[in-house]
Formats: sequence, structure tokens, C-alpha cells
Amino acid sequence: MKRFSREKLIHSLKHYTLNLILIWGAILFYRNYDYYVNLLRPDTQAVLFYLALAYTVLGFLFYVIMPIERIHQSKGSIIYGIFKRALIKKELKLEKQEKVTLLFLIVKIFFLPLMINFFFSNYYIFKSNLGGINGLSSLFSISSFNMMFYPIILSLIFLIDTLWFSFGYAFESGILKNTVRSVEPTFLGWAVALICYPPFNAFIVGLIPWYANDYVVLSTPTLTFILRILMVVLFLVYVSATLALGTKCSNLTNRGIVSRGPYKYIRHPAYISKTAAWWVTIIPFMNLLAFFSMLLWTGIYYLRAITEENHLMKDPDYQKYCKKVKYKFIPGLW
Repeated sequence: MKRFSREKLIHSLKHYTLNLILIWGAILFYRNYDYYVNLLRPDTQAVLFYLALAYTVLGFLFYVIMPIERIHQSKGSIIYGIFKRALIKKELKLEKQEKVTLLFLIVKIFFLPLMINFFFSNYYIFKSNLGGINGLSSLFSISSFNMMFYPIILSLIFLIDTLWFSFGYAFESGILKNTVRSVEPTFLGWAVALICYPPFNAFIVGLIPWYANDYVVLSTPTLTFILRILMVVLFLVYVSATLALGTKCSNLTNRGIVSRGPYKYIRHPAYISKTAAWWVTIIPFMNLLAFFSMLLWTGIYYLRAITEENHLMKDPDYQKYCKKVKYKFIPGLW
């Protein structure tokens, strides 16, 4: 019994310490690398710090409580094994699990601070929009929807979306049913995903201006109202896709196949609803450059869908899902 307890203690300390080095290494990176120092809000830096602190306090307890046979290799121990083998044996070939772990860490390090940052931006916009409501007598009108309710609804949608994705990047567990099965293996898949987010999206916008505007105004309040109702419908489809993913929210990963919500009808509801909303917003100032700009971004999101499918198609569960849900973007058509 003592031998088992000592083995369990050493095992727990090893996983806990190696994860701790990995986590606090990321925190130091975020706090010292100029790009993140300038990009991340103080709120975001604080959340990242407290997440690291929470693991520092509770992580060892998790390994002590968990039966030793149920403790798989931790992220820290896998990364340690990769570096040890590379330095001592000069061997760089990665096993499948090592490759998945390394790629997911890159996904997590890139997207987690970004999503938390987006969340706080959306939170403060939502809070400001709520503060703009004044009096009940004029609330139920076209102008009040255009000026007050639409900004509130839109900022709430993006608030929920970024909160769900922040959670998905922050936590991975068998209990949450969101363990990573695989990570996008191709350069093209990574390229078309990353180019949609800062700092990489600035490259495209630098070449071709961005014309989509969620708060576009048409020539009359009534036309603006109709357009914004359509926008709300499209973005509700978008956020319903996020809610359907639940704890599995994450770019570039397979964390289990989802077939509920809008995924019951089409395979890429988020991509089609978001790009359709952007097309709607460029109607007022449609010109050749705006058309080609949106065509370019639509092409990028199309490639995201295709590379995502090629990746997920290696999962037998996704193959079954595709047989059941035959349409990628538009039910009954495509």
C-alpha cells in the first residue's frame, strides 16, 4: 500500500509540475511578448493569470484524487517527452498523440487570449448599449429597434459566442466530453483559419479594404429596420451553432461530432450565416471593390469549410454524420 501511495505521489507530482511549467510559461509569454502586451486588455491578462492560479491551487489535488489508472499522459509530460527526445536522441519524429498535443497547444495559446479579449470587448459594448435605453414610452418603434434594440441584440450574440469559445479553449476534460480527438493536419487548413483573426487578417485588409458593417444604415428607417431584422436572423443562426457545439467550441480541432441545433440540417451553419450577413451589409455601397473584397472573404470561409471537412472525414462518426446530413450550406440545395 505504501509503495502504491509513493508511486501515486510521484506520478501526480510529475504531471502537475510539468503542466505548471507549461501554463506559467504561457503566462510569462503573454505578459512579456510585445504583441500580447499591446493587444490584450488588463481584464484578459487578469483572467489568464487567475486561470493559471486556479490550476496551481487545484491541479495537484486533481491528480491525487484521480485513480492512477485513469490518469493519461498530461500535456506537460508529452511536451517534456518531445523536447527530451529531441535534445538527447536528436529524434524529431512525433507519435500521433504527441502531434495532436503539440498542435492543440498552439491552437490554445493562440486562440484562448484572443477569445477572452473579444469577450471583454463585447461585454463592455453590450453594457454600454444597455445603458443607452432611456424611457419605456418610445421603445416599441422602428427607430428604437434600429438605435437601441439591434445594438443590444447584436452585442449580446457576440458576447455569448466569445464566452462559449473562451470556455472551450480554456477547458478540456472527459467529463465535459470535449477531449481533442485530432487537430487540423494541413498547412492550408491552418492558413485559412488563422488569416481570419488578428494579426493575420490585417494582411488581407491591407490589400483589399473591409466593407462589411454590422451597423449599416439604409436610406430610410424602415429599410434599415428590414435589413437589421434579416441580420438578427442570420446572426441568431450563427450563435445557435455556437450553442450547439457547447463545450466542444474550438477552431481547427475535432472534439466530437455535433448533430444538434442547426447542425441537424446543414454541416456549416456558422460559416454560411456569418458570410451571408456580411453580404447583406455591403448592399448600400456595393461597388466592384466591395464585391471582390467580400468574394475573397467568402472564398476563405469556403476553404475553411472544405479543409475542416477533409480533416473531420477521417473520423468514422463524421462519415456517418455526412450520410445523415447531406447539405453543407443550404438545406435541400447545397
